[in-house]
Amino acid sequence: MNNIDEIVAAYFRKLEELGLGDWLDKVFPTWSTFREIESLSGESGEAVVEHFAEKLRDKIHPEVAAEVLGASPEAAVWLMARRIAMWYLQLALEMGVVRER
Repeated sequence: MNNIDEIVAAYFRKLEELGLGDWLDKVFPTWSTFREIESLSGESGEAVVEHFAEKLRDKIHPEVAAEVLGASPEAAVWLMARRIAMWYLQLALEMGVVRER
């Protein structure tokens, strides 16, 4: 996790502190995540982020995200899902799964 977004890292740390590591497991990327990003390589980066943010919404702990972001739980879930989705895309770029246009 060397280039992880600071807010995403804070969310992950807070989950661990609260003994909610199972929530971390729900959003941590797997190789299938990167295969899916690769399959979306013809789409814009924004479209890929939106795609994954939508998939992540139910996997974000609302209260923890709200605490980390200082926003309402509803807004925090969407914001955190987008941050994690952007992190996925950044990792995919760094790993050479996709290339920037």
